[in-house]
Parts: sequence; structure tokens; C-alpha cells
Amino acid sequence: MEPNELEAIEGAEPAELRALAASVASWQELGQRYGQRLKAITAAGGDSAPAQRAEAIDLLLTLGDLAGAREAVVSWLLEWMREMPLRGTPDRLVQPDLLRCLADVVERSSDQSLLTVFWQGMERFAPPLPAEGVLPLLGVPVLNRVDLLESLLASLDVPIETLAIVDNSGGRSDADALELRRRLDTLEREGHAGIGRVRVARAFGNGGVAAAWNQILLSFPEAAVALIVNNDVVVAPGVLAAALGRIDAERAQVLPLLPAPASFSAFLITALAWDRVGLFDEGFHPAYCEDLDYQDRLQACTELEWIVDRGIQQAMAPLNPTQSATISSDPALEAANRRSFQLNRLWYLYRGRPLQRGSGQWRRRWLSQWS
Repeated sequence: MEPNELEAIEGAEPAELRALAASVASWQELGQRYGQRLKAITAAGGDSAPAQRAEAIDLLLTLGDLAGAREAVVSWLLEWMREMPLRGTPDRLVQPDLLRCLADVVERSSDQSLLTVFWQGMERFAPPLPAEGVLPLLGVPVLNRVDLLESLLASLDVPIETLAIVDNSGGRSDADALELRRRLDTLEREGHAGIGRVRVARAFGNGGVAAAWNQILLSFPEAAVALIVNNDVVVAPGVLAAALGRIDAERAQVLPLLPAPASFSAFLITALAWDRVGLFDEGFHPAYCEDLDYQDRLQACTELEWIVDRGIQQAMAPLNPTQSATISSDPALEAANRRSFQLNRLWYLYRGRPLQRGSGQWRRRWLSQWS
């Protein structure tokens, strides 16, 4: 090939390139023309259905108008936050189309400020307020001694929406464990007077007290207030009604029914309280010192109120003079506890232990029930 022929080829504009340039110009013209119409759809706000707004934002992203898509998402997000009630069920409060569009824009733009606005806005929401005089959730971990559970249930004197029992007897085949499981099966099937529903979680083995408490709190995101109680506790007449009268579901509060050191044998806690403080540390296994760790974190949280009602505690203390009936009634458990208790003490005293912290955990568990 002669040099001049090579220059002619290199200097010529291939037909494919000219066609591509024409296509780009046409695409840009269409983008400018229809992009404004799409923005008008998204700006219509409540006059447009969520699916229509989402489709418009999708098209803006397809056209490459990231700024326009971001503007549309921000407008939709702020509008949603203004209009939504602060209490309600997740399927009514959260719009999946909005969530998807928000995630799409953040993925394209890496704009963390949008996520800050969203998650701070989610902190405004809370579960529905309970009916007056009704306990939304009663949570009880059990390992043995069905007779103690029966005494606890017999002492309840207010309506309860949900009784949640975590059965940690899995893996045991002794007579006590078998009797406990039979009773739990009957209780779940036939219910109990004054209780709306009974739910039993059957663990593979003894997951520990902290894990059981966490499972109860995580499993019922609609409960604004929960009473967590050991199965060896008996409730004094009138105490639950009095405690429900003292606790405020719209505040971050904890109310122990028993005086220290048995404060966590029976305690009321609001969803807003454990949302701010976080979950119990399951590193304390199977029991003891998880309450000390949690109390430290509660006291360190300036937004939380620790309510001490002397009248309630004085009514409860005589009926519950001893604790740890679950362990003391089984020599094998007592022997195991002599080792695990000291290990838990050392874990509690260890300054290098990672701390649990709340960061919108209730919002995530709340969303998980419909995702």
C-alpha cells in the first residue's frame, strides 16, 4: 500500500462513526424534549401514582439525567415524610417504589446525604400506641420447670396481646424438658385466658438469656412496650396495671418491677428505649452479667429514662424473695453455672469488649416483617 493511500484511509470518517454521531445527536434531542416532560410528571407529586413517578425517575436515569432523577427523588422523599403519620404498620408507611428509586439514585451518585435524610426521617416513626391498660407483649424465656411458668401465667391480671415464649430446652430429653414441651404445645394450640395469642420459639438448644430476649424484641416490631420476665417470677395483684400507667410508649423508658439486683428479672421496656441502646450482648452465655452490661448502656444513654417505682417494687419483692430457680433446681445446671458465671464476669470486666450500640435497629426490624 502506498503512503498516500494510507493517509486517505486514516483521514476519512467511517460511515459507522457518522451514523453513531447522528444517533447521539438524536438521542440528546429526545432527552431534552422528553426529560422536561418526565420532570413535570415527578413534580406533580400526589397527582401521580407511585408507579408512574417511579417510571418517570427510571426514564430520567436512562436518559442520563442524574441530577433530574435526584431532584425528583428528593421531592418525593420529603413529600412522603411530611404526609406519613408517625405511627402505623410498615406496609402502610413505606412505599417500595420510593425505596427502589432512592436506592437506584444513590447507587448511581454515591450521594450519602440522601441516605442521611432517609434514615434520620425513619427515626421519626414508631410502632402503634397500645390500648390503655393492655400489655402489647409479654416475653418469657424458659428452660425447665413448667410449674413456675404456670404460676407466672396465673398471676397475670391485665389483658395481653401476645405471649412470646422462647423454649431453650431443645436437645434435652429428661422428663422435665419433655413435660415442658408438651405444655408449650398445648398452650400454643389452645391459648390462655386473657392472652390474645401465644407464640413459642423452639431453639435447637439453650441459646442463652440475652439471645432469647433479643429474639422476643426482634420478632414483634409492632409492640411499642414489652414486659420481659423470668419464668420464676410471680406478679403481684395490680402491679401490671400500675406499671402500664407509669410507662410512656412515646418515650425511651425502662421500668423494673423488682429492686436491684433483680431489676432484670422483670422489666418493662419501650421500643424506643432498646432502639436507642441496642440489643443485649449475646456474648454473655448462657446467663448472668448481660443485665449489668445492659444497665451500663442504659445509664450512659442521655435520652433514656430509668423509672423506679417504689410502690411497685415493694409489692413485688415479698412474692419473689429468691431468684435463679431455674438453675438451683437442676444440679447439672448449677455445676455448669459455676464455670460460665465466672467467664461472664471476666467478659463484663474486659475493657476491650465491643459495645452494642443502637442505630435505628428498630426501624430495620420493623421493615423486615414485610420485606
